[in-house]
Amino acid sequence: MRVGVASRRRAFTLVELLVVIGVIAVLIGILLPALSRARAQANRVACLSNIRQLYAGILLYCNDNGGWFPTCAYAADGTADAQLNDDWIWWEANRNLDDSAIATYLGAGGDKLKRLLRCPADAVEGRKAFPGILPGQGPYLYSYGMNDAIARNGIGPQIGRTKLTQWRSPSIKILLTEPLYLYFPTWDYADPLARRHGIGISHNTGAVMAIQASTVFMDGHAEGMDDDTAINFIQTQPDAQ
Repeated sequence: MRVGVASRRRAFTLVELLVVIGVIAVLIGILLPALSRARAQANRVACLSNIRQLYAGILLYCNDNGGWFPTCAYAADGTADAQLNDDWIWWEANRNLDDSAIATYLGAGGDKLKRLLRCPADAVEGRKAFPGILPGQGPYLYSYGMNDAIARNGIGPQIGRTKLTQWRSPSIKILLTEPLYLYFPTWDYADPLARRHGIGISHNTGAVMAIQASTVFMDGHAEGMDDDTAINFIQTQPDAQ
């Protein structure tokens, strides 16, 4: 009799079980958003680190090539753009990524180089090749784009290729950023930025826009950028201040 009574006293009632389950659910509800925010912050930090290292590789390339920037690496289309040795990244499926113009300056190759070229928050699965480009190149599977006003990989003369010293006010001129539409490793001043680090509302248009897109400027500093700041014609003008 005493053993049976003691056993019943040690057992949880249904109400107690429901209370415990409820407390666990509340704790999970509190912790999950905090973990999500911590993960997002870690991704932003890693992404900014990536883009700073890419800047260092481009700067070293400029130093070894008379101040000229590497070219921006649009896909070869047979009419306007072609694959050039000076493309900053040899991203195409028919070229070796490790032979990219800045790869030797980064001291990275293989998977290490691929990780450097991808934001941890970026999902590259399912990307399609841009229609109309020459076959064999495939889709662009990385996260960053060079300002195409710096050095276009045009057929014939180096159309628009510039030197680092030509760009005045380098602290406000974008070198690399995270474009929203990633068909090529390029960014145009009118293109919106990637939204993987957060979204907000544009003060200029009232539309949804990117915030905190990782961006490195021509003076080497990196910061999160929004569309209101980045989408500016000044980004195409070396002499503008």
